[in-house]
Amino acid sequence: MISFLSRSVVRSLIKNDAIEMEKAEVYQYGFEILFSSITTFLIAVLSGVLLHCFTAAMLFFVIFATFRQICGGYHANHYWSCNLLFLLVINAVLVVYRFFPTDSFTTMHYIFLSVSLLIICAYAPVENENKPLNAKQVLLFRKISRIIAILLTVISCLINILHSPYVKLIDSTFLAISVSILVVGLKERREYNEKCKEEHFEDCCESRCKKC
Repeated sequence: MISFLSRSVVRSLIKNDAIEMEKAEVYQYGFEILFSSITTFLIAVLSGVLLHCFTAAMLFFVIFATFRQICGGYHANHYWSCNLLFLLVINAVLVVYRFFPTDSFTTMHYIFLSVSLLIICAYAPVENENKPLNAKQVLLFRKISRIIAILLTVISCLINILHSPYVKLIDSTFLAISVSILVVGLKERREYNEKCKEEHFEDCCESRCKKC
């Protein structure tokens, strides 16, 4: 649906000489990102309204979108599956925020933060194949991601002292983002190890052939 809508808009722009034919793919990708972002925002709004926690839903969206821009994360193969996954994640986080007792969350608070920080420090940022990063960008985003993670941890700890229910939202959002990063990070590490093995195997074969 998003791809179809984006193609329709691009065709209309080309027909009206608003853009050049050579740049059609670039504009289509841009519109796909725009429409996908609008869809996720509407999902956040609807989830917040239905679960009677609109402010919490908007806070989730801001934290999630900010981290995704800096740290990256898992991307599904299709926009519909990506939006479905976002729907499941935001509703899971909002259910924890709304219904899990704040007084019983203390242990989970420290577990969520510890796991999330370890993952961010070990794997962030992870690359999107459509937006590859150069060496300087990787170093920059790594520093920024760690700074944001530390600030979010400090804020969460301060809120926890006040026994505010928002500590559940922040910690759950932080963990959801970290798990998304972990999935991609483990995949990248596995692919890197396989590539190294293949190169090592080829070097061994080449050296043996030279000896023969």
